[in-house]
Amino acid sequence: DPDHPPDLVIAADTVVFTHAQPLTSEISYSMLPGAAQELLEKPRDKEDNLRMLLDMNGQVCEVVTGLTVAYPVLTAPGYNIKQVRFLPLCRPNANANTRSIDERTLVYFADNPEHIVQAYVDSGEGIDRAGGFAIQGLGGILVRKVEGDYHNVVGFPAASFFKLLDLLVDEDPDFLDI
Repeated sequence: DPDHPPDLVIAADTVVFTHAQPLTSEISYSMLPGAAQELLEKPRDKEDNLRMLLDMNGQVCEVVTGLTVAYPVLTAPGYNIKQVRFLPLCRPNANANTRSIDERTLVYFADNPEHIVQAYVDSGEGIDRAGGFAIQGLGGILVRKVEGDYHNVVGFPAASFFKLLDLLVDEDPDFLDI
């Protein structure tokens, strides 16, 4: 609505990948581990949830959250998205008027007995979660350790988000005068 533009748009989404891959561009695909990396969406049912969790059991998965910030500038008529200069922590989107970051966290699953995994699946907690688990709930019992931002695994990398806001304010002191 041009008469009531949003003050700030914050968009984020989190995905889970099985079998975390090395994060270096110097490794050729032929040198990567034999296990294919799979994008895990929300499980279709309890059987799919069990399959996902057994695949990650005793393994490492990668949780990635993409986050984009944009804010409008009033114009006559309507509004535009304010141009934000490139910052070291973030990169421009295809739309050069926004900035994005991604946060990556490794989740190490314990080598759980199948009856523990089945009990978690039976709880129903993971059925509406990407990757089929909720680390902040009962799903935490399946996890041995987290390498990176725990809050990213929950769904929103708050520390990186606030660092991004600080950088935007440093670059443009009027950024939050909305």
